[in-house]
Amino acid sequence: MALKLKKEYAGVVYSPRREEIYSNGGGVLYPRPVELHHAGEQNGLILAVFDYYTLKEPPVFPIYASRDHGRTWEFYSQVEDTKNGHGMRFQPMLLELDRDVADLPAGTLLLTGNSIPLSFETTELLLFVSRDQGKSWECRSSICAGGPPIERNWDALGPVWEPFLYLNADGDLTVVYTDERPHTDRRFNQTLAVAVSRDGGKTWGEQRMVCAIPDGEQRPGMAIVTRLPDGRYFMCYEIVCFAGHTPQGETPTCDVYCRFSPDGVDWGEPEDRGKRIETADGMYLGNMPYCLWVPQGGENGTIIVSGKRDSGPVGLRDPGDFLVNYHLGEGPWERVPMLVSYDARVHQAGWSMGMCTAEDGARLLQLAPTQCGPVLLQISYGIGNLETV
Repeated sequence: MALKLKKEYAGVVYSPRREEIYSNGGGVLYPRPVELHHAGEQNGLILAVFDYYTLKEPPVFPIYASRDHGRTWEFYSQVEDTKNGHGMRFQPMLLELDRDVADLPAGTLLLTGNSIPLSFETTELLLFVSRDQGKSWECRSSICAGGPPIERNWDALGPVWEPFLYLNADGDLTVVYTDERPHTDRRFNQTLAVAVSRDGGKTWGEQRMVCAIPDGEQRPGMAIVTRLPDGRYFMCYEIVCFAGHTPQGETPTCDVYCRFSPDGVDWGEPEDRGKRIETADGMYLGNMPYCLWVPQGGENGTIIVSGKRDSGPVGLRDPGDFLVNYHLGEGPWERVPMLVSYDARVHQAGWSMGMCTAEDGARLLQLAPTQCGPVLLQISYGIGNLETV
């Protein structure tokens, strides 16, 4: 048995106006959708959040909604930086609680993202909650804080990046994020870390390293987590490798790797790179992965992973391929066409795409930044029917 993903719909969630955004940027990036399942009459509502590089200060995270399973979209609400007043600039992510967590009932929406001032002096991952299906938001806590959002900035405190929320096996709120603060030890360029909250995100425990490669060069980051039907957790992430420091001695690469956890907290030895996600004939993904498990495709369901580029030369992704696995992440992966098309030669096209199921699991929704001008980007969507064949 295998997964059949038939593309049925495509369109645009949001297109910015050129005069609203910085001249050297695409305007929108990093889309993340969620379909509500614990919202009473609002069940089936899909919400999507994304970076919005507006000239207006302080920036906010806009949230768009679809009431017809992803086919049409409208502005719904926005998330403001009510803690620092700096603005919510980078890497938002949405989670709907499927159970009660501390004082938060099932159906509560959580959002995390990066609060960064216009001076670009600090980074801080904030947690927000919504008790009315995303119409209003309150800041609940600071997850962690770091230095300027500048990569490999060895002379300053490193930044924190790219948070992703999920519930661990004990039902506690957990976050995995990219942490460059350990580069005070020159063995570690950039690391992946997890932290757990036992009170629904009010406070956070000490971080635990997930991936930290002590060669001073390799940069694991952009982790996404999905839970498998056997109870284990699956994580995909990129590892940026610089010339002379890859296992193959290649020039810079950004291949996608994975690892597993029995409880969503213990991910094994941090020095372990994990397993590269690739097909039997050696095709692999690169840059900014996203993963999702769906029940279709066979007795174990299917793990679906996206990446900005395919292995080999960067070129047209029209539509490019997901890599899928029918054996709970073990063994070789197979190709299934993606749902959104873009030109990977446009620097930020396809930058950190997002996915969720729609229509109670019958369809897959994929969001991606795609080019709508020489530099300008828009958030596009593709919707496909999920079948087992």
